[in-house]
Amino acid sequence: MNKMIDYYFATPSPWAYLATPRIIELKNKYNVEINWKPADLMEIFAIHGVANVKDRPKPVQLNRLTELGRWSKFLNMPLNIQPKYFPVDPTLSHKVIILAQKNNIDIKNLIFSFQRAVWADEKDISDENVIIEICKNNNFESNSIITDANSEEIQGEFKKNTEEALSRNVWGSPTFIFNNELFWGQDRIEFLERAIQNN
Repeated sequence: MNKMIDYYFATPSPWAYLATPRIIELKNKYNVEINWKPADLMEIFAIHGVANVKDRPKPVQLNRLTELGRWSKFLNMPLNIQPKYFPVDPTLSHKVIILAQKNNIDIKNLIFSFQRAVWADEKDISDENVIIEICKNNNFESNSIITDANSEEIQGEFKKNTEEALSRNVWGSPTFIFNNELFWGQDRIEFLERAIQNN
């Protein structure tokens, strides 16, 4: 039986951006399968009483910026700690990811491209033209991507991801669940790797 990681994330999450390349490394290193599960982080925050970034105490906001700078340097990943298009509505990007999955597209690079667009490329992932450009660059081309992504079927799958995340006590992005054990945050990936090794 293949080992499986359920990865709950939001595309504008900087911590998910920092995590995704290392999750791909784990996938390749240990031959684990990744269930990529974009979810509605704002709904999750609201239900669990987690404040949005702009509503957090000033010291918390300042520390977040400091940590983003530290981690981007440590991981040698480009990151604008205050990007032009943040916060941004990720709903369309999430639904496009689900659509791509249903079309058997290898979505790991598509997901990272959406994340990188926010944090390194200064692009607005709520813009349909940006979405289409990113899809094209990841070999996902269709004249009906936007229409199909907004279908009731895809919206239902997106809602299901969010409800599932809530039922499994997910409260932030990125969250990884392996063997029924939850790991929250890109700084818990080493613990996730140990769990994979010991399984």
